[in-house]
Amino acid sequence: MRQLLFTGFNAFGQHNGSNTDRISGRVTALTEISVPGDGADNAIIALSWRYTAYAVGTKLWLRGLFDLVPGECLQVEAPVCIKALAACDSHCLVLLQNGELYKLPAKLKATLQHIKLETTPTTNAATKRTIFGTPKVARDALNDVTHIACGTHINVAIGANNAVYSIPSCLHQFPQRQWRVQQLECGHEHALLLNGNGDVYSWGNGLRGQLGHETLAVVETPLLLEALAGIKITHIAAGGWHSVAISAFGDLYTWGLNCKGQLGMRVMKSDGLLKEPTVYPVPQLHDLPDCCGEENDVCAPLKVFAGSRHTLLLRSCGRLWASGWCAHGQLGKQPTKLDYLDIFQAERDAPKGSNYTVFCGPWSSLIALSDLTILRFVVNSLVAFVCFKIVTALR
Repeated sequence: MRQLLFTGFNAFGQHNGSNTDRISGRVTALTEISVPGDGADNAIIALSWRYTAYAVGTKLWLRGLFDLVPGECLQVEAPVCIKALAACDSHCLVLLQNGELYKLPAKLKATLQHIKLETTPTTNAATKRTIFGTPKVARDALNDVTHIACGTHINVAIGANNAVYSIPSCLHQFPQRQWRVQQLECGHEHALLLNGNGDVYSWGNGLRGQLGHETLAVVETPLLLEALAGIKITHIAAGGWHSVAISAFGDLYTWGLNCKGQLGMRVMKSDGLLKEPTVYPVPQLHDLPDCCGEENDVCAPLKVFAGSRHTLLLRSCGRLWASGWCAHGQLGKQPTKLDYLDIFQAERDAPKGSNYTVFCGPWSSLIALSDLTILRFVVNSLVAFVCFKIVTALR
């Protein structure tokens, strides 16, 4: 059975972990939690600031603060199995396996609301017909959605015909042939899109440099990130006001707001008296610290995940690294004197292995372990415990 480990802000009872501090509402160490309905093996998860969404099959649960008290739970059932979730404070986007899109308001007794997307204009004058002579129905007319993402002030969907929607309006139309959307991510006010060729597009509010363009401005439609053009990007993440990308060469790039070290870059200069730039509008290439300490260490970045002001990095050896704001324990650490880390550091308590999935909420992090990773985690924990007992006895 898949195990879920949570750390971060839990003051609204989003999770039932027993390690929540009563005063601050923080969980400052990875703590096992359970999923409603005991469906952890197949659960789809999305984290918001005040609630967490879980979906198993056709069932959907939202747990957190909605109307009156923490720990409230909203349960609904979708017409068909759920494919993906995207959560923000006001609502949860729900994508079904048949390509239909729904919205569930974050309120008790709320019901699923079907979203009908705007039909994209066709560029062909001639009507396409079947072999029987009847007109073909355009895929976008069927609201066939493939990707969803949302933030505090942005809601995005991608259609099967590569149309980009600022829900429910059609925002942009990418080529329908030889063009494939690989990943879609949203911050509070911006969106990132990665295609199958490794190109990154960004749009939305870029006043904090989160779009990766030299000019700090609002970009209305998807715009190619020129600074990374020609570099094949394999994975992206959008934080609150920052962005992260990994290339096929194993390079890590970060850009945007760095107020809490979420870019993995120093906030203060070495003398501690002067501040480094707070905003980095173009992607910055990182020289990451050695990972496993072995000769010819090549623990390249594999995947990235981002919360409002923190970043998690999974390296090829299976170790998890973190940087950014940790005031609520979202990095799995007790808050430091400065309540942030401004350089990537290895998470010692995190399980080692690439067979797990990471989810970042605005102020929290969640790790979903596979069966193999659970076994490794348990064995390593037992070894560490035995070593501790031996050292204690020798003293």
